[in-house]
Amino acid sequence: MKKYLNKGLLYAWFNSAKAAIFIGLLVWGAVAYEIIKNNLNDVRNGLANNFDNYYYTNVWHEYFMLAIIFVAIYFIAKGINKRNTEMFLCSGPYTKKQIRYNEFICLLITLILFVIMYVYIAIVSYFGNAEFISVVEGYWSIVIIETSKITLLGIIGIMFMLIVDLMFSNSVIGFISMISIIPASIFIVIVKVVSILAYFGVNKNYSLLDKIERLDYNVKLRGFCEIVFNRISVKDIITRHLWSETVSILFIIIIMIIVYSVVQNKYKLENANKIFSSQNNENILVTLVSTAVGSFASLFLTESFIHSLQLKNGSSRALIGSDLVKGLGLDIICILLIGFIAYKVIKRILKNIV
Repeated sequence: MKKYLNKGLLYAWFNSAKAAIFIGLLVWGAVAYEIIKNNLNDVRNGLANNFDNYYYTNVWHEYFMLAIIFVAIYFIAKGINKRNTEMFLCSGPYTKKQIRYNEFICLLITLILFVIMYVYIAIVSYFGNAEFISVVEGYWSIVIIETSKITLLGIIGIMFMLIVDLMFSNSVIGFISMISIIPASIFIVIVKVVSILAYFGVNKNYSLLDKIERLDYNVKLRGFCEIVFNRISVKDIITRHLWSETVSILFIIIIMIIVYSVVQNKYKLENANKIFSSQNNENILVTLVSTAVGSFASLFLTESFIHSLQLKNGSSRALIGSDLVKGLGLDIICILLIGFIAYKVIKRILKNIV
């Protein structure tokens, strides 16, 4: 650790980002206060309507502002002339690994500051509503869970930023991709996969998605997605499931660290063009965006045909046999065809730019 840790790099990073971090902490403090305030108001309404005094976890989109703040801090700390800055640092006494390692440490320290801010707001909210919170069930348990969630998902976010940043040589394009292009592309692909699972029949009555949902309902599993994306009270959280989900998140972090190491080893300034850090990274990102374009197009172009096939099965949305072959085949052809066209168009545009 001491081999790569450098006080000079740490000082330079925080010196560049100190104003952004300070403003970000103020904004996050206000956001966290509103989140906790709204949650307490929901408990008040629950008590008034149905005597439900349980405190609930936060919904995923409530942390969207925190993600934006972090990306902005990282962008400001890196500077606009990313390539020139890195060439300057690498030409000096610092190695590439030192620069990347210290960058990760700086982001981790910044994350800790934001976690501390959330805990501080939770404590302030407690003392400001001590009498009411005394009848609220699970306030501190949920605060601990949310603190852990912010920490673990924050590390995933940091790794995501670092990986994406390594794929671009242009800071502005990398920033835009972090907050829009790449997340939107991944989201569209996931939506398309879910839509396919919704009609991919295992029998005439159930699709794969039905089976997944039915399994979740029968054994009362509270999965990773439910805790992260939905509101759930402390009474519905099973300890062993919570620990297993924590291990799952840690496993994802380990995978991202491995991916980061691989991408970092292949990152070379001399191979970078105006936008991407290497030809391989360009191909990966163009393929992702093209697949998203094809998936997005298929959501509209094939929907009516697949719906007509589903109508033949009555109330069931599952397709089997020849209907499944027709529906899935049309989806795949549409994704591949539109995706291929998008790939060629994007490649041609990039060729003229870079």
